[in-house]
Amino acid sequence: MWLVAEVDGQVVGDVSARLEQPAQHAEYQVLRYLGEVRIYVDALGVAQVHRCRGVGTRLMGAIERWARERGAVCVMLDTYAASLLSVLSYERGMGYRRRSIVFEKRLD
Repeated sequence: MWLVAEVDGQVVGDVSARLEQPAQHAEYQVLRYLGEVRIYVDALGVAQVHRCRGVGTRLMGAIERWARERGAVCVMLDTYAASLLSVLSYERGMGYRRRSIVFEKRLD
């Protein structure tokens, strides 16, 4: 699913997400959610001049409605921990909670 938000005919934000079906042999998986229909948000972006105005929240609300209509039990996504605006928006503004930590090590 790919959705855009417009203001006065101009695209000011977009979100893309995909439906993930239960994994084959989910009963043998360590992660419980692999046995459930879920949505993974690949990207959410809002033009800088339109941030903090509810555009991202409305786009995510549309994705959540789309997810429920397809029987999904959760929406998952990731964002950079250093992006304070994103972290606060997801946690305080949209009711998401941290589920895991991803580590990275550059090998240059």
